Amino acid sequence: MAFPVWRTLAARLALGALLAVTATQADASSPITKTTVAVADAPALAAALGEQAAASAVDVNEQPTSRAGDLVIARKSASTSASQVVERVIADLDATYDDHTTVPSASSAGAEMPVEIRITNTGKRTWVAGGDQPVRLGYHWYDADGHTLLGDGARAALPVDVSTGQTTAVTVNVRAPQVDGTYVLAWDLVQEGVGWFSASAVSMKSERVVVGDGVTFYGKGWGHGIGLSQWGAQGWAQGAAGPRLSGEEILAKYFPGANLVSRPEAPPFRVLISAPSNGCVGRTIFDSARMSSEGGMRLVNDADPAIVYAQAAPGQTLRASRSGAAVMVTDEWSRRVVYAGRDAVRVVPVQPWDPISISEKGLSYRGDLWLQTAGGSLTVVNVVSPDDYMRGVLPGEMLPFWEIEALRAQAVTARTYAAWKQSSASEREWDVRDDVSDQCYGGHSAETERTNTAVGSTAGQFLFYDGEPIRAMFSSANGGATENPGCVFNAIRVGDTWGCAEGWSYLSSVPDPAELAAYDKRGANPYAELWAEHFSGGEIRAQILVDYGVDIGQFLSMAFNESAGGRPISVIVRGNRRSVDLHGDQFLRRTLGLASTMVRTAPF
Repeated sequence: MAFPVWRTLAARLALGALLAVTATQADASSPITKTTVAVADAPALAAALGEQAAASAVDVNEQPTSRAGDLVIARKSASTSASQVVERVIADLDATYDDHTTVPSASSAGAEMPVEIRITNTGKRTWVAGGDQPVRLGYHWYDADGHTLLGDGARAALPVDVSTGQTTAVTVNVRAPQVDGTYVLAWDLVQEGVGWFSASAVSMKSERVVVGDGVTFYGKGWGHGIGLSQWGAQGWAQGAAGPRLSGEEILAKYFPGANLVSRPEAPPFRVLISAPSNGCVGRTIFDSARMSSEGGMRLVNDADPAIVYAQAAPGQTLRASRSGAAVMVTDEWSRRVVYAGRDAVRVVPVQPWDPISISEKGLSYRGDLWLQTAGGSLTVVNVVSPDDYMRGVLPGEMLPFWEIEALRAQAVTARTYAAWKQSSASEREWDVRDDVSDQCYGGHSAETERTNTAVGSTAGQFLFYDGEPIRAMFSSANGGATENPGCVFNAIRVGDTWGCAEGWSYLSSVPDPAELAAYDKRGANPYAELWAEHFSGGEIRAQILVDYGVDIGQFLSMAFNESAGGRPISVIVRGNRRSVDLHGDQFLRRTLGLASTMVRTAPF
């Protein structure tokens, strides 16, 4: 190993007595400046430095074993005489490697794959691509314990000379180790005939690669990881990562730059409660809806509520169904058809505080019910105030016994999300669905006293940005950091890969330490724990064939194109027939069914 420091005063004194001449040579063709030291008595020097110095000397044409600041002791051969020169190499070179490479995070044993690396010359000398001593890019393999497995992998030539400050891209064919395991692939520049850059204290770029059959994904979190984390809100409200935060302070954590505004006169929301929406309870309305109210109800024309088609007594049932392209409403008591037509109709409670029950859903709802036929089926929409809507949403989206400030933050978030959907509804007959496509809405039947308190304390409050409701997204757990939606749902093709689309400043990636420390009366946040899912190479091949219609052949490797937040924007899968670059969220969460895209191929 290279001699790291002058160990003793005796060594320094002996060396000082032995140094006769110091001369600096600068070779214009080489990025390395050498300081030559003439030695009067080499045996005396060896004695002064001891055996460690002898062991420290390395041939600069061999692989590097360690660093010594910017100082490397070198020898020409074991038979160097007292009159020969011992070179001390001081480098006028430096390099910076781009964070993003195409190195696979997982590979099959012995697989060979092309990897592109971008490198910037941050030293003082030009890297010469040709000639007798060109600069090339190579790599070293180390095992999990740091032992050298391969000291000198394939070397790739630079495409051009690289001057100070310039960046170049180099493609190297990398062959994975033959034995399954976790390894470190270290990138290193080399000047042929002179030495590795790392031997002159230029940092290598190291990347972890797991070699084996298929891929084991290690992950944290549950859901897309954008916006508010429900477990994170619980943690901030508990003071799990500092002082306890209020609902307003929690919102500021997850939606930086958004403004909390009051809109007490906001228009009602239109909630789809018929098929294909299922209310998160697995029950929905297809072609029939039986409705009743303890306070009675009226059937009126939607465009002109003064036109009343039927008055139902308390507990009396009206049955709505589809008859061709028309809506037909029947009085269940008398079996009389009270309305049949193509106009939209509305069922309104006699007393506005009395909910309307629907047998097919097994639930009751505040507000009105809007009925129409569309797309060959009966459409039922609950028209309800934003706060009454929130009373039916909050218990389905966050546990009612959680911290009240977490519930308050969730109430504002969910209310704002529905307002954002409403602003983009256009010609659609509804704003939000009552299931996980939007938000779980159980109507009046889902309400609890505690969640109603949280809703009431935030009545009429929304998050706005530039005068509009924000896209207030949330998920169960983000795994320790939120993500920009431009890198998840809205990722775009950039050349032959995927990149982050422009997102919103209020949905930027932010760390979330409170989520990892959150707990409730049942125990710690279960999604903060590391989970693992394994897929064989054959399973990955089959899933890609089914979902994308591409046969990659035998699985070779997988690489992640990661966002700044640490999630894969895309996943590059290489096979011996084809390689594919797949949308990260779609492939990981939909194709493979993983709980989150906060994943790695080795434990965090």
